[in-house]
Formats: sequence, structure tokens, C-alpha cells
Amino acid sequence: MSERHVAYFDQRAYDSLSENLTSLVEWHAQDPRVAVYAHPAGEIWAHIPGGHKWLNYFSIYEDEFAHLRNTPCRVLEIGVYKGASLALWKAYFGQSSTIVGVDIDPACSGYAKPEANVHVRIGSQADGDFLRAVVDEFGPFDLIIDDGSHHSSHQIASFNALFDGGLAAQGRYFVEDLECVYWGHQTGQLDQPVSSVDFFKMLIDMQHQIFRHGHYDQFALHVPGHLDVVRVEKISTLLKCIRFYRGCASVHKGTAPFPQVLHI
Repeated sequence: MSERHVAYFDQRAYDSLSENLTSLVEWHAQDPRVAVYAHPAGEIWAHIPGGHKWLNYFSIYEDEFAHLRNTPCRVLEIGVYKGASLALWKAYFGQSSTIVGVDIDPACSGYAKPEANVHVRIGSQADGDFLRAVVDEFGPFDLIIDDGSHHSSHQIASFNALFDGGLAAQGRYFVEDLECVYWGHQTGQLDQPVSSVDFFKMLIDMQHQIFRHGHYDQFALHVPGHLDVVRVEKISTLLKCIRFYRGCASVHKGTAPFPQVLHI
């Protein structure tokens, strides 16, 4: 691996892979039309000017977002750019949806269409007070998409400001363009020692943090004296599911059930 990966590449874990799995193979590009037109969001995107997306995202969108189509969902997207994504999400989620974009560029206000329930607010994704004001006005959101600066510090700050109070109880927090971390110091997105990839991988540990407090028998209902209450970090109780795709992470919020096992 190149030097720029040293900060967040776990060489020890990599060395645990078999030689077969680390052998070099040819990876061929597919017909881009398949990636775009095979999915509803891609069909819409193909007719919207002014945007750019990795083509593998459209199948991911279908996996992660399809349950919200044609519902009165509330969607927050961090990063407006030229307004293409706002148009995509309005068409994809339907007329009853509320789409809100935030961006640091005042010119992005021009992409708002309040009459269509598409709104834009200007401010920094690293500003917790600003984000909480957006939540107070339009939230909580069923879906939050971070397609903003791609700086690790900003992605982490936005998650900290929004996941608990800004995301609905069964909402999803979706982060795009994690590949920027791997370009890191060249483009500025890896702007602190803890990358956004490190951060979201850490959430897997928080999801399992409760097991540091007890072994199997202490969660077994058939064993006398099993645990009924454990003090853990709040985030541990809110992580229903964590999914990683190439370039993206999706954190599903939900009330995680207390771990219990029953041997019959």
C-alpha cells in the first residue's frame, strides 16, 4: 500500500487475508448504461444537468432509500453544488416529500423551490448550531445525506450534531464519497488524524460495546443472576445497522434491543 494509506490502513488485518484473496486479478469496467438505467434514481439522474455521481451509487440508493419513495418523507442533503441532487431527490421521493439542502455557498439559495417543498439554507456543515436550526425548522429527517465538503472533520461534526436529535427514530444517515479519505492529503479531505472512515468503522465497536460488560452467561435468561441493566454510551443504544459500500456508509438508527439469549 502507498504511504498515504498509513494513517488508517490496518496492515495487520490485511496480512490475515489468504494469499488467494490478496492475489492480483483484472477488474473490468462495465457498460455504464447498465449502472445508470437499471435503477430508478439513475434513470432520473440521466436527464438532470449539472451534477456528477459515481455510477455504483444508483444501486446503493435503491437498497437504502426505496422504502421512502412516494411517502411524506423529510430528506436533508448536505451539499447543494448546482442543485442537481435536489432535483433528483424530489423526483425520486415524490411530490409529498420535503427536500432540504444546506450549503456554505450563498449562490445555492437559487436552487430552492419552496412551492415544490424544496428548500435551501446557507451555513456550514461543521456548525452545530446552524444544523440544529435547520432541524428545528424542517426536521427530524427520515434521511440525511452527507455529500458536502468530504472533509473528515466536517463529516464527523455533522454526524455528531445530527444523528441523535436531527434524525428520526428509524432514520438513516448516509455518507457519500468516503474515497476522498484515500486521496487524503492530496486534496485536503483527510484533515485530521481520525478519518471519517476510521470514525464510522468505530461505530461497529460501539454497536458491540455492551459485550465488554459481560460474557454469554450474563445475558442468558436461563442463567440465574443475568444482567438486566448495563450503563453504556448512548450511541450504543441507537445503532440498528451499519452498512459499508464502496465510497459510502449508511448508519441505520433505531432502538437497539438489549442483548438477551435463551437456551431451551
